[in-house]
Amino acid sequence: MSVVPFDNQSNTNSFIHKCLGKDNKYHDAKNSYSVSALCGGKMDEKTKTLNFVDGGFIIVSSLDNDFMDKIITGVMRNSNLGFGMKFTGIDFVQENFHNGWNHFATLTPFIIKEYSDKNNYSFTTLNDDDFQQKVKSYLINKLSKINKTLRLDDFDVKITPHQSHKVKSILVKNVINRASQCHISIHTNKKVAELLYNIGIGQSTGSGFGTIYKTENKSMYSKESQTPYEKQESKNLVPIS
Repeated sequence: MSVVPFDNQSNTNSFIHKCLGKDNKYHDAKNSYSVSALCGGKMDEKTKTLNFVDGGFIIVSSLDNDFMDKIITGVMRNSNLGFGMKFTGIDFVQENFHNGWNHFATLTPFIIKEYSDKNNYSFTTLNDDDFQQKVKSYLINKLSKINKTLRLDDFDVKITPHQSHKVKSILVKNVINRASQCHISIHTNKKVAELLYNIGIGQSTGSGFGTIYKTENKSMYSKESQTPYEKQESKNLVPIS
């Protein structure tokens, strides 16, 4: 059994970049991939640590084949995650997408920053009255920058109340991030739905935020309820024990 500090995201980020290689082109670049936080741990409220009795996992997704090849090769060469935890293998999670409504939930909560100037920003969260509209506008803007040819005329977002919804404070390198955990339904075409699934939603999706999954396939992410806060049409699930 491995006991891991609750605030372990910096360590996970370092592990991923080590797997990608020194001075890799993905570090600090606008990413086309999503990497979740370390999932599968059970919280000990007294010690503020996570216990990984049955091991843990990290979800990695991208439509960039070069990135996927590098991450798969990298994790095989770098088995030591830290905290006594080691990489044991890769599984693949299959998801399917549809034209119209696709229903997602966050495996790891997402962040959206609103900048008043270059150095000052606030977090957009579930606590904002216009959160749904802000998320919609943000995603349309992000997708348009990625690919101007994407069809977004029917793009829509719905965030309906759910008992699991919450705003979490997540510390990464002495910065407290205000992140939203929620269910989010997105109306769009299959191509856009698949893209969002693979790159995650919000910002810093390569650093543990904004990993999403189809709600009808929750059982494939069976340890989702124990998280600290997956090639094309699939995500890579990297077991760690």
